[in-house]
Amino acid sequence: MRLGYLTHVTGDDPARAYRETVELAVHAEELGYDSFWVAQHHDGHLGGRLASPLVLLAAAAERTRLIRLGTAAVALPLEDPRRLAEDAAALDALSGGRLELGIGVGADPTASQRFGRRHDDRRADTLATLDVLLELLPTALAEQRTWWATASSSDAAADRGLGLLSGKPAVDGSGGVPDLARYWTYARGVPRVALSRPLPAGHSTGRIIDDLLADAALPWAGEVVVQAQPATATADVHREVMERTARYVRPFLGVAGPAHPPPVPQADDEPDDDVPLLRPRPVLRTAR
Repeated sequence: MRLGYLTHVTGDDPARAYRETVELAVHAEELGYDSFWVAQHHDGHLGGRLASPLVLLAAAAERTRLIRLGTAAVALPLEDPRRLAEDAAALDALSGGRLELGIGVGADPTASQRFGRRHDDRRADTLATLDVLLELLPTALAEQRTWWATASSSDAAADRGLGLLSGKPAVDGSGGVPDLARYWTYARGVPRVALSRPLPAGHSTGRIIDDLLADAALPWAGEVVVQAQPATATADVHREVMERTARYVRPFLGVAGPAHPPPVPQADDEPDDDVPLLRPRPVLRTAR
C-alpha cells in the first residue's frame, strides 16, 4: 500500500506558505512517502493560497529526487487544455516523470464566475476539456499518471482509463464502495485507486489506525493520501502528522494494494446480464 500526503497550502503569507510547502515535500520524501499532493484554490477559497500548483511543484521537483508530485486537483473547467498540457509536460520532464496530474470539476462557484464560466455547466465543461487534454499530454502521463479527483461518480475515470482519487468519506459506512466497484468493473486499462483521507486533529494514533483499517474502501485502493485536519493547519502540525503517520500508521496499512477488485455493485448499479464482472475479490494485506 503506497502512502501519500496532501496539503491545501494555507497561511496568511503566500510566500511563506509556498516555501513551507516545498520543505514539506522534502520532508515527506525523507520519511519515505510515495507521493506529495497540493490542492488548487483560486482567490483564497477555503483558506488555500495556491492557484498555480504546477509552478509550486516545479520548485519541489528541484528539491526532491524520488517522490511523486501530484495536483489534487486542478479545476479543469477553468483551464485551457493546451496551456495545461504544455505546463504539465514541462513539469513532468523537469521532475523526471514524477508528475501525478489530478483533475476535477471544481467546487468554487465564485471562481467560475471570475473566469467567466457557468458553474452549473462545470461537469460538461470538464469532460470537453479533459478529452482535449488527454490527446495533448505525453502518452505515459495521460495513460498512467492522470487522475480523476471526485467525491461522487467515477464513470468519467473508468471510461477514459484514468486513475481515481476518491474523497468519498468513509463515515457513512460504505466508503464509496458501490462506486469503486463500478469503477473496477468498467475501468479501461488497469484500475488505479487512491483514497484521500483526513486525519482529524485530536485523534489518537490508535484511533486513526482503527478508522483506516475499518474503512470499507481500503481493500480497493493501492494508495492512501492523508491530510491533516483542519485544512488550515500550520506547517508544524503538518510535520507532526507526517511523522506520526509514517512511523506508526503506515505499518498497519500493509505492503500492497488489492490483488483484484471485489465486484459487488449495488442493485441500482447492476450491469447488464451479458457484461461479466471481470475480477474476483481482493485480499487486504496488513502488516504482521
